[in-house]
Amino acid sequence: MESRITSPHVIGGNAVTGAVAREPRDGRLNTTVRRVVREYLAVKPDESFVVVADDGADEAIFQAVLSEARTIGNDVVGIRVSTRRTSGAEPPSPVHAALAAADVCLCITERSLYHSDAMAMALAAGTRGVFNSPASRDAWEFGAMQADFFEIRERGKRLAARLRGAAEARVMSPAGTDIVIGIHGREPRGWLTGICHNPGEISAYPGGEISFPPMEGTSHGVAVLEHVMTDLGRLGGPITITVHDGEAVAIEGGDDARRLRDYIRDIPNATNLAELGIGLNPCARLNDDITESKKRLGTAHLALGDSASGYGGTTRCDVHLDAMVLDVTIEIDGVRIIDQGRVLDD
Repeated sequence: MESRITSPHVIGGNAVTGAVAREPRDGRLNTTVRRVVREYLAVKPDESFVVVADDGADEAIFQAVLSEARTIGNDVVGIRVSTRRTSGAEPPSPVHAALAAADVCLCITERSLYHSDAMAMALAAGTRGVFNSPASRDAWEFGAMQADFFEIRERGKRLAARLRGAAEARVMSPAGTDIVIGIHGREPRGWLTGICHNPGEISAYPGGEISFPPMEGTSHGVAVLEHVMTDLGRLGGPITITVHDGEAVAIEGGDDARRLRDYIRDIPNATNLAELGIGLNPCARLNDDITESKKRLGTAHLALGDSASGYGGTTRCDVHLDAMVLDVTIEIDGVRIIDQGRVLDD
């Protein structure tokens, strides 16, 4: 059965149009924060809760999360850090310790901490929580953060069951992407969609993706990256990457391709094809923010760089750079699960 969600359930909005109901600005932010803290993270009074924000994160989000947690009466610690140079770069060592010692955590950062040793250490210690969430207030008040993550999780669970145990994925797009990616033995990631209730459950916001770290050395083909990319921002034109044995052996295009080549030139393992992600969030906007754009239902994203640090791969790198593939068609072991942006339900 083919399905494209056109009238998603939107919390606090119109279920048919997806429009968010008018309310005072602080009220809209606080409503989202309350849902995150109380429902998605289910923070309890007897738990320690660590909130990490970098200089790129809106102070209003940081303060709203701290305030909501304090109303629960739990032990909450707020930490502000300097914005890292790249996504995946390590926070200061005291932050490693705080995250690993916490029962629950929430990271609100312009540069993601998800693909970092800090996340891996916290995961090993049994911390639950979110290691990447939008830094802008707009992203908390509109778009993907307004979707019902519980509903999205049900679709994610169904898709994970179909992907688990598969040998390979083929990704195609009208822009010219045609790449085969080995995924045998790799566990689907991301399908928790930001709902972390049990020790060791790790996710990212906004909720709404399922992903794989490819098996190293198995990917072959051409990937055309579009629209927006981690750390590079909005792309002025497509970047074409030729992949052989799991490595980007050529990066071609205009100024953005040159920027990418310059950006990763001196970073070991930055040419590793690190992720195939599938967007599941019907409210996600295609905008200048990769954090939200990559969650858009019916899109895919591919990444270069780190696939380890608790994610499930073995390649370690100081960066993890996601980029969009639009109007995507994806086949898993020859069975089509997405057809030109339309998700085909089981």
